[in-house]
Amino acid sequence: MKALRWYGRKDVRYEDAPEPFPEAGQIKARIEYAGICGTDLREYASGPCMISPAKAPITLGHEFSGWVVQLGKGVKDSKIGDRVTGLGYWACGECYFCKRMQYNICPNQGFSGLTENGCMAEYMVAPHYAFYNLPDSVSYEYAALVEPLAVGLHAVRKSEMRPGDTVAIVGDGTIGLSVLLMALAAGAASVYIVSKHPGRAGIARKMGADAAIDPGKEDPVKQVQLLTGGLGADVTFECVGNPDTAQMAVDIARRDGMAVMIGVFDRAGPFHFAGVVFGEKRIVGSSIYVREAEPVIALLADRRIDPGLLITSRVPLQEAVELGFEKLLKDKENNLKVLLKIPKKEDC
Repeated sequence: MKALRWYGRKDVRYEDAPEPFPEAGQIKARIEYAGICGTDLREYASGPCMISPAKAPITLGHEFSGWVVQLGKGVKDSKIGDRVTGLGYWACGECYFCKRMQYNICPNQGFSGLTENGCMAEYMVAPHYAFYNLPDSVSYEYAALVEPLAVGLHAVRKSEMRPGDTVAIVGDGTIGLSVLLMALAAGAASVYIVSKHPGRAGIARKMGADAAIDPGKEDPVKQVQLLTGGLGADVTFECVGNPDTAQMAVDIARRDGMAVMIGVFDRAGPFHFAGVVFGEKRIVGSSIYVREAEPVIALLADRRIDPGLLITSRVPLQEAVELGFEKLLKDKENNLKVLLKIPKKEDC
C-alpha cells in the first residue's frame, strides 16, 4: 500500500509500505481522508519530538475517516463496510487510570502516528475502541475533523463552563477554533479569541467569535477587561503551548475564573502565581479526550456545529509535503486544516 512515512526532521516520504492486518481486538479501515495535525507538523518541522527515532520509518496521522474492511478476532461491535472515524490513543487497559476510564492519561499510552503506524495511508489498524461509526448525514470530510473537535469538547467539559459564561481563547489554530465551536454549542454568551493571524481571525469571526484580539497590536488582558466591564473572562483556554501564552490565559481570566491548558508545551518557563493566589483563580490541564467522539458526531449529525471553515484545502496524499506540510509552515494566514485525500488503487 502507499503511505506517508516519517524518517526524520524534514524527511517525510510517500512510498510503499507493508499493508497492516488486525490482531485480536483490532479493526482495519480503508482511509478516505486524513488530516494534518499540529503534532504532525511539529514532527515534520522539528522532530523527533514525540516520535522515537527507533520507530522510524513510521506512518504519520491520527485524524481520519474511512470504512471498515477487516475485523480482528473478538471484535463484535463493528462490521465490514461500516463508515467510521476515530481517535488516536492506544490505552493499556490495565493501569490505575484505565480502570477509572481515564484512558487519556494512561502512563502506558500509545498513539497512532507517533508510537504506532497512523492513518496517512491506504489502510490503518487500531484498537476497536478507537473507532466510531458514522451516520450517513456526516460526510467523510467532516468526519476527519472529529478528533480535533473531540479535543475541543473535552477541554470545554474540563472547564466546567456554564451557559451564559464569557470565554477567551488564546490561539487561532485548529484546536483553538474547535474550542470556539464547542464553547458556543455549550451556550457561551461571548467568545473572544487572541489571534495573531488576520486570516484566521476572520475565520474565527465567521464561526461566531465576538471579537478577535491581535496581541501584536493590543494587550489581550486589557482588551478582554474592556470587553467585560473590567472583570475578565469566566473561562480561558490556552491552545498554543507557550509559557508566555499560558501566563496570558491565566491573566485574562477573572478572579475566581478558570484557565484551561490544552497546548502541547515543549519547554518550561517562568510563571507569576500572584494573580492565581490573590484572585483565587483555577488552572486545569486538558489532555486530548476520553469519551467525546460520540457527542461530537451527534453535534455534526444534527448540524449544531459546522466545522467547514476549518478546512482550507484538500490535497492528494502524494502531494502532502509540498501542498500540506510546507504550506502550513510558510503561510499560516491562508492555511488551517489540510485534509489529505487517500488515493484509490488505480491512482497509485
